[in-house]
Amino acid sequence: MPEYTVTAQCELVLFIRLLISVICGMVIGWEREKRLKSAGLRTHMVVAMASALMMIISKYGFLDVVYLSSVQVDASRLAAGVVQAIGFLGAGVIFVKRDNVVGVTTAAGLWATVGIGLAIGSGLYFLGIISTILILIIQLVIHRKEHNSFSTNTGSIEVNMTRHGMSLTEVKEALDKIHITIRNIALTHNSKGELVLNASIICSRAASVPNIITEMTNSGFIDAIDIYTID
Repeated sequence: MPEYTVTAQCELVLFIRLLISVICGMVIGWEREKRLKSAGLRTHMVVAMASALMMIISKYGFLDVVYLSSVQVDASRLAAGVVQAIGFLGAGVIFVKRDNVVGVTTAAGLWATVGIGLAIGSGLYFLGIISTILILIIQLVIHRKEHNSFSTNTGSIEVNMTRHGMSLTEVKEALDKIHITIRNIALTHNSKGELVLNASIICSRAASVPNIITEMTNSGFIDAIDIYTID
């Protein structure tokens, strides 16, 4: 019975595909690593290489079976399983931080990295490399413009309502005057039994944080201020 073998030249081509996928994953992961994200350089490199490897196995790993027994094999099934599996990894980098969902962009980047790995593994070098460049442009250029123009600063304030004799409506109206929006409100009691309001707030990132703190302090009713930036 004849035996199917992979030539050294073919194995070299497949190795080059793995190498290119690792480089593309490294480029995307470098940007995430630079921003101190949960999925960084190594994660994206491994994901890209593993995706390319699964595609290579899906296309060429069963050729001996097909060659010897004329069995029909769906080459897309293994690759489709990779796309489904990345959902579990993507879910691991999405979490809630200070009432904000973060990590969605990183999860989307991992998903795109899988696509790039699959493309390169199947031999679509140009498509994979161009996709890598486009993702890098989106992450670096558009991310910066978005932060400068459309993003917000979020923070928290604490108001002793018993001391100041204010109602929730009066607190909201006072914050509206200095263009601060309330997201969440929680009412608690301190050790003295006084009613204390803790609120999550939103303000424009274009505004200067020191100026916002000054305006809030000058309002005369805020006891504690903590403004932080969500990246």
